[in-house]
Amino acid sequence: MGVLSTGRPLTWKEIVEVRTLLKNDACNDLIKIFRKHSQRKNDPFLWGDEIEYSLVRFDHENQRVQLLLKADELLTKLNENLDKESCPVEFHAEDCNFVIEGIPSIPYSSEISSFPLVETNMKLRREIVQRFLNPNEFILTFSAFPRLGCLHCTYPEYESDPLNSFEYSLTCSDYYKTPEYPRTMFLNKNVIERRQGKVSVNVPIMKDTNTSDPFEDDLSSYGVENWQKYVETRQINHIHLDSSSIGWGCSCLQVTLQASSFHESLLLYDQLIPLTPIFLSLSTSCPIWRGFLSEVDSRWNILIFSICIKIYEKLIENNCPSIVAKHFAHLFIRDPLYVTDQQVNFESNSSINLFKFENHNSMIWNSLRFKPPVTDEMTSLGWRIEFRPMELQITDFENAALSVFLILLTRSILSFEIDLRIPISLIHENMQRAQVKNTIEQMKFYFRKQNHICEMTIDEIINGSENYFGLKSLVLNYLNSFEDIDISTRQTINEYIEFLSQRAKGDLLSNAMWMRKSIDTHPLYQHDSIVNEQIQYDLFRQIEQIANQKQLNLSHLISN
Repeated sequence: MGVLSTGRPLTWKEIVEVRTLLKNDACNDLIKIFRKHSQRKNDPFLWGDEIEYSLVRFDHENQRVQLLLKADELLTKLNENLDKESCPVEFHAEDCNFVIEGIPSIPYSSEISSFPLVETNMKLRREIVQRFLNPNEFILTFSAFPRLGCLHCTYPEYESDPLNSFEYSLTCSDYYKTPEYPRTMFLNKNVIERRQGKVSVNVPIMKDTNTSDPFEDDLSSYGVENWQKYVETRQINHIHLDSSSIGWGCSCLQVTLQASSFHESLLLYDQLIPLTPIFLSLSTSCPIWRGFLSEVDSRWNILIFSICIKIYEKLIENNCPSIVAKHFAHLFIRDPLYVTDQQVNFESNSSINLFKFENHNSMIWNSLRFKPPVTDEMTSLGWRIEFRPMELQITDFENAALSVFLILLTRSILSFEIDLRIPISLIHENMQRAQVKNTIEQMKFYFRKQNHICEMTIDEIINGSENYFGLKSLVLNYLNSFEDIDISTRQTINEYIEFLSQRAKGDLLSNAMWMRKSIDTHPLYQHDSIVNEQIQYDLFRQIEQIANQKQLNLSHLISN
C-alpha cells in the first residue's frame, strides 16, 4: 500500500509546474532524516510480512470463477467488527477492488520462537476475512488472475469503455479500481499524460502444438468499433495487455525488516539485492495472462515500466556517504506522480514542506526498497528494508516458509559475515532469467561462490554443491548455534527449509509449473495456449481446496 495523502489529486500538468519544488522538498526531508538518524543505533530487529489477498466468486451453475469487486465493502465490515486494540492482524485497501492487504498488527522479533507465529497469523487473516464472505466467495493467495482483462472476468461484470476510460483501456473497466482510493488511478493517469501514451505490455505467447502460428492477439470480441486503434502497439506472437489494472491487480508477498542501525541497514541492503532474483525464481506463479499461456512464469516485467547530479551534490554537502547519495539521487530521476493540492501552495508557486521523501520513495517500484526512518515524531520506526520480488503462493505454509527462510538468511549473513555481492548488471540479468518458463529447471544464475562469481543452478545456490556450502547449510549452521530451540519450533522451521530445498531440487513444482501441468492435462485444453473459463474454473476449484487444506497439503506439487 502506498503513502496516502488527503486533498485533491493534481493533474500531470499541475505537477509539472511544481515538480522541481516537490523534489526539493523530498530531498530536504531526506536530509533532515539523515541528520537526525544517521547515528541511530541499537534498534531492535523487527520484521513483518505483507500479503495482498484476492477475492473471488464461484458461479457453480455456469462453472465460472470471477474476481469479486467488494474489497471496499469488506473493509468497512472488518473495521466495524474488529477490535483494533486486541486483534493481531490489520487490513488495508489496495488499488483494485478485488484485492485487500493483510499484515500482522505487531511486528515479529528476531527470537527463533516467533517464527511459528508467522503461519498462524497468515491463517488467522484468511479465516477472519472468510467469515464476512458469502458461501461461494473466497479469499485466496495468488499473484495474477489468469483471465484478468477477459470478458466477464469480474463480479459484478463491467464492460470496458475505452473512449471514456481514464487510461483508454480496451480490456479493463475503470470500475475495477477501489472507490475512495484515488491514489493509483490518478498516478496512472499522470503516467499516461507524462509518457503521452497508454499502458502497453506485450508478453510472449507460449507456442503449443495447436497455437496459431503466427499468433495475432485478436481483441475484436470486446465489441468496440475500430478496436485496432486502441491497441496499436500490440505485437505478433505476443499477448497484449493495455491496462494498469492487470499490473496493479498482481499480488505479492513482501517482507519488511528493521535493522539495528544505519550501517547495518546498508550492509543488509547490499547482501539482499543478489537474493531478489533467487527468491523470485523460487516463488514464480504467473504463467497465464489474459487467458493465454505465456513464455514467462512471473509478474515482474508486467509491473516494471542516469543520476540526478544536483540531488547528489546536495546530499554530499550534508555529509551523506557517497554511495548512499548516489542511491537516493537515482530515485530523484523519477518524477512525482501523485501529489495533492494540500502539499502545494499554488498562489505563491511554492511548496509547503508536506511532500515528504516517503511520498516520493513509495512511487518507485524496485525489487528492494531502502526505507529511512520517517520524520513523524509519533513513530519510532528505524532504518528498514522492504524485500519485494516474491510472488504469492497458494498456501499459508509456502508463504510462511519463504518469509521465515529469508529472515533466517539475514540473521545468518550478519552472524557469519557472508558476502553475496555481485555487480548490479548481473542482478538485472538474473531478474530476467528468474522469469523464464520453468526457470528453476532451465536457468543458471550469477552468484558469488567464495571469492569469485560463477553461474549456478537454483539447486546449487540453495542446497550447495561439491565446493559450495549453499544457503540451506548457512541457515542450518546458524540455527545449530542455538541450544534452547524447543522441539516444535525447530520442527516447523525444518519443514520450511526442507520444502524450499525440495523446490530448488525440482522435487516440488513451483506454483507456475503446477498451473502449467494442471492445464496441460485438462481434458478441455486444446493445446492452443488458450485457458478458457471452464479450465480456469476447474483450476481455481483446486486452488481453493488446496488453500483451505481440503486435500493433502503440497501433494499437488510433487514432481513426477
